[in-house]
Amino acid sequence: MHVPLFPYVSMNATEINDLRIDSHRREYGYRYELLNFATPDTLATASAEKDELLRRLGGRVSTGYAGTKVDCNALSPGCRCCGDGGWSCLFINGRCNGRCFYCPTAQDDDGPPVTNGLPFVSPEEYAAYVAALGFSGVSISGGEPLLTPDLTLAYLAAVRKRCGDDLYLWLYTNGTVLTADLCRRLRDAGLNEIRFDLGAVRYNLKKLKLAVGCIPTVTVEIPAVPEDEQLIKLKMVEMAEGGVHHLNLHQMRLTPHNFLPLTERGYTFLCEDKVTVLESELTALRLVSFGVEQGISLPVNYCSFAYKRRFQHAAARRRAALKVCGAGETVTEAGYLRTLSATGVQYCEVALLQNPSYRYPFEKIALETGRSLYLERRPVTPELKLSVAELIALQNERPPERIACFERISR
Repeated sequence: MHVPLFPYVSMNATEINDLRIDSHRREYGYRYELLNFATPDTLATASAEKDELLRRLGGRVSTGYAGTKVDCNALSPGCRCCGDGGWSCLFINGRCNGRCFYCPTAQDDDGPPVTNGLPFVSPEEYAAYVAALGFSGVSISGGEPLLTPDLTLAYLAAVRKRCGDDLYLWLYTNGTVLTADLCRRLRDAGLNEIRFDLGAVRYNLKKLKLAVGCIPTVTVEIPAVPEDEQLIKLKMVEMAEGGVHHLNLHQMRLTPHNFLPLTERGYTFLCEDKVTVLESELTALRLVSFGVEQGISLPVNYCSFAYKRRFQHAAARRRAALKVCGAGETVTEAGYLRTLSATGVQYCEVALLQNPSYRYPFEKIALETGRSLYLERRPVTPELKLSVAELIALQNERPPERIACFERISR
């Protein structure tokens, strides 16, 4: 029996909120009761400040991706790959030497490199996967990728060799073990961009400066930590003067792993699809505004959790769905496969798997290395019966309201 991914369609706002609360209670257990969620008054005050910040930014910034990302005027090429749905992120290892309080996951995994749940034990196999799926950009993350430099370099070089110069390659690091020699080796392996989480080193730019002038694009990517707002403002000036090309700010999210350090700091949490930090979003918008109003020559991109939830997930679904889309089928904006029949319509999610479950129809992808992956069609709705008029409207890309509702909710 399938589990629908559209449970909200027939619910009102209160029922939707109750469903989210149930989900959060399952994730956090008894600790859920300890969370300081925003009250209506707190939300009203925060919304007023957010509206004012956006008003002041006005025509001076570009808001894109359905209003989930700002400023889009000068995104890095890697961020554009992500936004366009062409990004593959390989977690090269699961170990880190940092102790960042905001880290959402435990850094204790000794498994092989993995992406989207698929392990890749050889560089050539991962490069074949990137080519077969048609990605336009690849990032190497962790853990800390530079704790395993030879492994990281091998995967970078293999992807560059197989996919050519048009593929955009970037890497995430805290920079603590970076050397000038390693910078040159990364450049020679084909790295286009390096991104530093300076929060791990209290925003010290010493190691970052090794990459300036060596790696073509140098980016700082950090969470918007509310209590560090003033320090980050000072560092923005230093970043611009030091040759940093982009600053990416992320909205902080609560997970079971970072529960204690985040709750100890007294943050206000938002009950959304996942639990996020209210003050983090306001901090990010203040920093964007500060950069624009002070004329700092450093593009600042706020990457909200709403953006990640909507566009990154949709990109993975869409890429898989397009591989199996046949006659009478279309892929929705949210990446679901829409199949029309003589009597109605059904929506499926296409999952890319190492092995099929054999519960649903699947197709095989044979990589050039000999490995096989599988695309499995998983129904997320039953067949929805439609009238002749509704079928014709849907065929003409004018979904009737009750079907349009499915597609809006799934975004």
